[in-house]
Amino acid sequence: MDISIIIVNYNTLHVIKPCIESIVTLTHDVSYEIIVVDNGSTDGSAEQLSSDPRIRFIATGENLGFGKANNIGIKHAKGDLLFFLNSDTLLVNNALKMLFDFATQYNGRLGALGCVLEDTKGNAIHSYGPFPTMSYDWKKLVWIPIKKALHIYKEAETVYPDTWLRVDYVTGADMLVSRHVLEECGTFHPAFFMYFEESELQHRFHQHGYDNVIVRGPRIIHLEGEGSNDGKTSKFLRDTYRQQKSEYIYFRLTEPYWKYVMYRIVHPILRQTVWLNPHVSLADKWTFVKQLFVRIKL
Repeated sequence: MDISIIIVNYNTLHVIKPCIESIVTLTHDVSYEIIVVDNGSTDGSAEQLSSDPRIRFIATGENLGFGKANNIGIKHAKGDLLFFLNSDTLLVNNALKMLFDFATQYNGRLGALGCVLEDTKGNAIHSYGPFPTMSYDWKKLVWIPIKKALHIYKEAETVYPDTWLRVDYVTGADMLVSRHVLEECGTFHPAFFMYFEESELQHRFHQHGYDNVIVRGPRIIHLEGEGSNDGKTSKFLRDTYRQQKSEYIYFRLTEPYWKYVMYRIVHPILRQTVWLNPHVSLADKWTFVKQLFVRIKL
């Protein structure tokens, strides 16, 4: 088995079915298996996907989040290469074969490999980024808003390669990693529920001397925003609240402890601007503010 494709599903039946069809239709000249780890979906995913002979369906029975569910998929995978793929993606060409060829021919120590993701119009979209830092967080919360208010802020242009490019991290929407790298560096950290887990994982790869790379050629559409909605939390809490907690976990794992402590003391003061947001309910604002003081347990 060349590649084990691991897809985490949580109430995304409407997008995971086209995703699987695109894999089956367009992938050739490379052996693969499709593993779907279902996080307790209630949209009929279990009934429909578990009966599909092309899929190895694993039901967790509860929503474990992105990283923990992928870790379960890793335990069941047979491939030498593991491809973590979002359920809200569509292959446009024989992307798996191209990624496989690049990975096996790469002249160096390859950590994570991804491609230049596209939107439905073929435009390049968020595919990689720099490792998050606390210093950039200060800039994001203080200096950038000031520059925007003064109309002197200019968004940095994202550079996408003609061939390939070494980057800090590739997005978790499509990430090819060899089994031996995970055995050496570890799998997804269980402290994360969602967001920042792929950055922290690839931070470990980087510390062990591996290159994280994006490549041009494989084409995958990422239908951002088409994932699951649990229907129990507002969009603000679902996105901002979880991102903030995961950011705290990321810094706790990657920064010196004294810097992390100083950050946690000052950072809540900067985030009090949430009270000025007229689009967020009072209950959500209070819940978010309380989160700023929660102790992170690893």
